[in-house]
Amino acid sequence: MRCKDAMVTMVFRCGEDEPAQKVARLMQEMRVGFLPVTNQAGHLVGVVTDRDLALRILAEGRSPETPIGSVMTLGNLLSCRPDDDLRDLERRMADDQKARAVVVENDKVVGVISAMDILIAEGSKRRAGKLMEAIAHRESRSALA
Repeated sequence: MRCKDAMVTMVFRCGEDEPAQKVARLMQEMRVGFLPVTNQAGHLVGVVTDRDLALRILAEGRSPETPIGSVMTLGNLLSCRPDDDLRDLERRMADDQKARAVVVENDKVVGVISAMDILIAEGSKRRAGKLMEAIAHRESRSALA
């Protein structure tokens, strides 16, 4: 199975110059907690999560007008191409303890794959449990920090 078989192609995204409050509203309206961040050319430059907004804007007392590019996650982005093997991505998600990956083709965002998308596509309860355990381990470590 390929990544294109599991990816969601209706991807909401934001620009790196957009204010945090606008991004938060988009997340609220679209009921998502994760957005790829693109530059003016449409290339992936980072990702932002609802957690990023809470910890890097709200908790630090920053302005709602803060450009999202200054609070987005830059390093260790998990991405793949549509024709990449889905099992390889699943292993990388478990190893990196990431719940989502951005699908990129020709330097443009074309989709997003969540752990849940993989679980639905693959239909393996045993593998689903292993992936969710790896991701949950990350969550429990960050809660203790």
